[in-house]
Parts: sequence; structure tokens; C-alpha cells
Amino acid sequence: MNNIFEEILAKAKQLENIENFEIAVNYRDFEMAITSIASSYKLDEELKSNLLETINNELERNEKLAFIVFFILFTMSRRQNFGNILDLVNDYETYFKKFEIIKHIRLMAVLVKLTNTKKIYREILNAKILLEKKSENSNFANHVGFLNAFSALICKYFEYELDERKDQDNQKLLNLALICINKAIKIETHEKGIDNVYNKFYLNRGRILILLGQYVKGEEDILKSIELLPYSVDRESKINEYNQYLVKSSIIHAYDLNETKVDDLDRIKVSNYKSIALMTTLLGFLLGSINIFTTISDRFTLLCLMLGYCGLLLVLVGTILLGFSLNFKEHKKRLYVYDVLLILLGALIFVGTMILINWG
Repeated sequence: MNNIFEEILAKAKQLENIENFEIAVNYRDFEMAITSIASSYKLDEELKSNLLETINNELERNEKLAFIVFFILFTMSRRQNFGNILDLVNDYETYFKKFEIIKHIRLMAVLVKLTNTKKIYREILNAKILLEKKSENSNFANHVGFLNAFSALICKYFEYELDERKDQDNQKLLNLALICINKAIKIETHEKGIDNVYNKFYLNRGRILILLGQYVKGEEDILKSIELLPYSVDRESKINEYNQYLVKSSIIHAYDLNETKVDDLDRIKVSNYKSIALMTTLLGFLLGSINIFTTISDRFTLLCLMLGYCGLLLVLVGTILLGFSLNFKEHKKRLYVYDVLLILLGALIFVGTMILINWG
């Protein structure tokens, strides 16, 4: 085991000599170099203890080496699901805050370990600030690893909170995630070729498309991500994991269809309530006032009263419709305008007929 630790330490020291270290660590090439080391060894408690001891010993003597070993330990823990990587990041984030890539490392830890949706949403907003931030040392807007992790975290949040997609700001957030993952795919395609794009980029784009209601395109991307899985010992387990997102797609689709049907039923109910209330009110008004016309013999007065009566009916109908428009879900300004115009027209007819009766 000491031999493995010594090998890792030797490789870490080689990375220490990279030119412009504080800038270089923020780019994808450095992350891939760390991943190459981390994926070559199996982590256990003894190796983890040795690596942690090295980090703590070098924090003040050799900050660069301490950070490299930390990044290796984090990547090994994340890829092998060993221990709580979010606790690891929380323990050392303050020490390594001068390296901006620590924000990306935190994002990856949050993606794996955080389940509290309110905290996830806060982390998303913090990551969004990093995307928009301009820095001389880093460019997260073009870091494909960061773009992918950011998009995946948005997927995770909205897969927990499906109803939150209705919010306009959250729709913008989902569309931003789609822009980010498309950008990551474009960069990878340019650098490595279309057949060498990281499979999770297509997986996460598929998840975003499904959350946006583009189920067929989303499922096609998930199937493409399965095709791109490398032939390794964990390929079958990865296929099973990715297939779960196809199952989740069916669940989300069914949920969205159900929501649409509920909305339709609500609209039907509102229309029925309006019709019943309108008919009942009009019937009561007619029955209560029909006797007025039997006492009038003058034709001109009778005609004016009938016009005035129609005006009152328009006012009554407009008032009822406006009341329902304000109290139910159909909040459309166009309908409000029609209701108000109906009331005004009725009032105008009624006042006009009353003036004609007085003149007559």
C-alpha cells in the first residue's frame, strides 16, 4: 500500500511543476490529468489516511502539492463513492480558496451528495454567478466539466421539484442549462470529434430536454449516451443507471399529461360555474321583473322600458362575468376588457332609455 501512496505522491509532484500553476489548475486539461491518476488506483482507508496526512502536512509548506493531493483524493472518493466528498470539500475549501477551481470541485460534490432542494437551488444560483463572472485566471463559461456539472445539478433540482418548472425564472434556468450543455458538447466535438464526446454530456442534455417537455429528443440523447459508454468493467451498471432516466422520462411525461388534464378540468369547472350562476341570476331577474310590463299601455314607454331592461341585463351579465374572471384561474386581460365594455354598454343603454322616457 505504501508503494501505491508513493506512486501517487510522485505523480502529484510532477503536476506541481506546471507553468502558471494557479491559472492552469482552472482548466480542463489539469482536471483530466488528476482524473488519470485517480482512476489508476483503488482507494481504501489506509491510502485515504496517508493522503489526508500529506495534505495537512503540506498546507503551509507546499500549498500547491497539498492542493494536488487533495484534488486526487477528492476525485478518487467521488468516482469510487468512498466517504462523504462534500464533508471533504467543506473541510478544505477555505484553505484552497485562492484556486478558483475549488468552486468547480464544490459543485461536483454538491451534485453527488446534496439532497436538500433549497440548498441545491442556492448552489445553482452561486454557480450561475461563476458562469457570468469574468476572471483573468479562469473561464468557467468554457470549462466543459463545469458546464456539465452545472447542467446536471439543475436537472437534479427540477427532477425533485417538477412543479417549479412552471415559474418563469426557472424556465430561464432550464434553458440556460440547455445552452451550457450544448456548449460543452460543441467544445468537445471540436476538440475530440463527435464520437469522443463524454457520454454524460448527452445524458444530461437528454434530461434537460425531458424537463422542458421535449421527451422524444431527450430520450434519443439518453440512448446516444448509452451508445457512447466505453467497454469497461462497469459498463453494464452504467447502462442500468442510464436506463433509469428513460424510466424517469416516462414518469415525467405522465406527470405533465396529468397536470394538463387537471388544468383542462379546472377550466371546464370554471366555465360550468359561470354558466350555472349566470343562468340562475338571469332567471331570478326575469321572474322578479316580468310583471312591470303588464302595467304599461303606452307603446313608446314600453319600448323604452324594454331597452332599459336589456341594458340592465347587460350590466348584470358583465358584472357576473367580471367577478368570475377575477376570482378564478383564467386571468386574461382581454376578457376583463370585454366584461367591462359589456357593463358600460348596458349602463349607457339604461341611462339613455331613462332620459327618453322623461322626455316622452
